[in-house]
Amino acid sequence: MKTNTPIIISEDEEKTHQECIECNLCKCILVGGDKVRDHDHLTGKFRQTLCSRCNLELQQPKFVPVFFHNLTNYYSHFIITELGYDTQTINVIPNSEEKFISFSKYISSTFTVRFIDTFRFMASSLSSLAENLVTPEQKNFHETAKHFVAGDMPLVTRKGVYPYEYTDSWERLDETRLPRKREFYSTLTETGIKEKEFEHAKEVWDHFGCTTLGKYSDLYLKIDVLLLADVFENFRDVCMRAYNLDAAHYFTAPGLSFDAMLKFTGQNLQLLHDYDMLLMFENGQYIIF
Repeated sequence: MKTNTPIIISEDEEKTHQECIECNLCKCILVGGDKVRDHDHLTGKFRQTLCSRCNLELQQPKFVPVFFHNLTNYYSHFIITELGYDTQTINVIPNSEEKFISFSKYISSTFTVRFIDTFRFMASSLSSLAENLVTPEQKNFHETAKHFVAGDMPLVTRKGVYPYEYTDSWERLDETRLPRKREFYSTLTETGIKEKEFEHAKEVWDHFGCTTLGKYSDLYLKIDVLLLADVFENFRDVCMRAYNLDAAHYFTAPGLSFDAMLKFTGQNLQLLHDYDMLLMFENGQYIIF
């Protein structure tokens, strides 16, 4: 069932609407009866003045994005396997036979879960991305600040340290001490952790009163998720300020940059019908003036 609450508009908002001469989205000049009051269909709140075409095309998205960092290389296979618990459709955008750009799980006609890889927008480690947000006031960590007090922030605004390979059984999670430094060694990268990183792990363990490795693991995962939320929310803010485009509605940075180019230049691209023209572009044999 669709909800469409009647518009709620103040005198000042109505005055702003009447004085508006261009569409807030496509920037076309509003003439005659083409001026429309766009409002939130759930709350009824007035949002902006649009042309009739943009008002009709502006719809509530029917998907919920779920973000993973480096989804393509680490998480996609076991998630897709588990999503096949019923006969509902799973849509996949493949990068190769083994790697996927994105995939979606159909739930109903009005609800789809879309899995997106944030690494395709920000091709750096989460540790580096979090470091770029650090300021003396910690003002860029809005999501993290909702779950931790000010005294915790210096410890939770950086990537944590965890003994991945050491945790090879459920029994490990019941251990009541932090593993020794040598047990943080990774055979995959053939590297251990630095003394500074181990000191950070011990400080986190003591500060938050971890009683088992399982509690430490839960805290580590919580910090990881909140850091990714803050990193991507800051990226979304940058895109909104620069291009007025929301990165959460895209699959990759190239797709976002392509739309930003179209919006910035205001050009309509012609569809290529000639096979030779298509080959010319594929081979890179063209000149940009």
